[in-house]
Amino acid sequence: MVKRFFWLAILALAGFLAWHFGYPAALKYFFRLSGTVNMSESLLPALPGPNSMLFVVAVNEDNVPVAYKKIINPVFPTPFEMTSSNLIMPDLLTGKIYLEARLNTHGELAVVRRGDLKGSFRERVNIRQKDLEITLTEQAK
Repeated sequence: MVKRFFWLAILALAGFLAWHFGYPAALKYFFRLSGTVNMSESLLPALPGPNSMLFVVAVNEDNVPVAYKKIINPVFPTPFEMTSSNLIMPDLLTGKIYLEARLNTHGELAVVRRGDLKGSFRERVNIRQKDLEITLTEQAK
């Protein structure tokens, strides 16, 4: 009886350790998002000229950016693909994330300036999803 309890405790500990260390590694390994970024027709006159930068950002549930893809001089509709090589905070990656897209000419992701364009995917997405469509719909004032 004591032997059986000992082996059950060892098995439970091994399961916990596999989940605790394996789950984040699996998230990083399987991370792959792809889709298209579109421009709202109402914002076409506000489209920046040359040297514009499009950032597609994956944000976790706590609103912390965990990955981003930078596309220089995008032509809309612009395809994108994010993989584990785009992760900037892999330890904060969760199973479901939000996607945002930002277009600017200053190249700074965390700074919002007048004229910058923004859009987001309204629902949470899985870390392995394709055919996503993000539309730039807002302009910073």
